[in-house]
Amino acid sequence: MIDKNNEHFNLLGLSFLDGIGIIKANQLLDYFGSATAIFDSKAIDLATSQILNKKQIQQVLSKETLKFAEIEFEFCDKNKIEILSPLSDEYPKRLNVLEDKPIILFKKGNIHPKVTKSIAIVGTRKSSEYGGRFIELFLEKLKEVPDIITVSGLAQGIDSKAHWASIKNKIPTVAVMAISLGQIYPAINKRLSEQILEENGGWITETSSQETASAGLFPRRNRIIAALSDATFVVETNIKGGSIITAKLANEYHRDVFALPGRYNDNFSKGSNALIQNNQAILVNSPEDIINYMNWGEKSLRKINPNIEIPFEGSLYQKKVLELIRNTPQINIERLNIEMQNENGSLAEALVNLELNGYIRSKAGNQYEIV
Repeated sequence: MIDKNNEHFNLLGLSFLDGIGIIKANQLLDYFGSATAIFDSKAIDLATSQILNKKQIQQVLSKETLKFAEIEFEFCDKNKIEILSPLSDEYPKRLNVLEDKPIILFKKGNIHPKVTKSIAIVGTRKSSEYGGRFIELFLEKLKEVPDIITVSGLAQGIDSKAHWASIKNKIPTVAVMAISLGQIYPAINKRLSEQILEENGGWITETSSQETASAGLFPRRNRIIAALSDATFVVETNIKGGSIITAKLANEYHRDVFALPGRYNDNFSKGSNALIQNNQAILVNSPEDIINYMNWGEKSLRKINPNIEIPFEGSLYQKKVLELIRNTPQINIERLNIEMQNENGSLAEALVNLELNGYIRSKAGNQYEIV
């Protein structure tokens, strides 16, 4: 039985509003406070928001899009697909970096939303033996890193090789799909998709079963890949394509980007080489380069004995930040934000002051440690 007063149900109904887009949907949620409040609003209130046009206002008032929400709920229930929203515990907090963060996600399996380390591995569908072999070497090293997942797009080529190598090395892997979870694209990867679930990984998409497949869904998918990951590794790619878009987005989200260099006359290394040349990616010579740069190696862990007093004369807020960094090796800016969100103060200002006064230092991967 569907609870039509359920916020998830109303969020799903909001997502079916014609031509609304994710940014407008988030603006509406900020304005009204919830999807339930949007559908309970009067025409004058909807018009006053100046977010919707007349046709969209009429759709909200008639609640006709809630019929599509009912269809989707039934489809998900039949296919054992979970529906997530920003209200869900399973909704990945890393996606909060997005101005256009999804208001609804569909998932199967385990997407590990609270994992401390994640890396996207992306590249061309026409990968070479060179790229595939490097992925194998990299994943063999990455399995030594605790609490980590890989993320990719389930496409042929580099994506498939990254997922298979993760499975081989017992690293959970998450497939971010452009289309509905009701079908696997490309079909040749059906066995791979099943294996991902069997090996403690998951599938995720923002696309409902009622959306028509189109080329525009793939760039939309790429922003989720970039945002889900602390780092993006571009293995092989041409000068244009989805991997270049993903790398660009990762840079915009202040995530680290790495690229494997290749021969100057190899079309599917030109994109990687250009990213490095234009200072949009860090050159990777060995599998250890990424692990060391991200401070993911065991030797980089630095935990100060909590019984040792650190002389400190700053504010109480700054002291709490300092204690968090002292007691949590490799803590990054996202984790600090989550831990300090209920405290009264500015995290950015505290970090700058602590670093200027020599208490902490910033490291690769937006991480901090005690000096």
